[in-house]
Amino acid sequence: MKERNKKKKKKVVYIDDGHTVYSMEGLDPDVAKRKNAETNLTRKERHALIRAGMARYLPILFLVLACFAVAAVLLYFWLMY
Repeated sequence: MKERNKKKKKKVVYIDDGHTVYSMEGLDPDVAKRKNAETNLTRKERHALIRAGMARYLPILFLVLACFAVAAVLLYFWLMY
């Protein structure tokens, strides 16, 4: 009886009418390769940029990891007792 009362869902058929929802012209997979080639940085300059980035973001990373460690220790002691 339940099967008779169930209505079948109508399957929606999508027809490609050719309109563009979003232009994908700017999404090129080789952009990263071209950007790296266009920087014209020397090896020393590139390493200096990498070291500066590490000096800026590593303390933040260690702070986040320390917060996770503190939360894990607190959860451990909370669940033990």
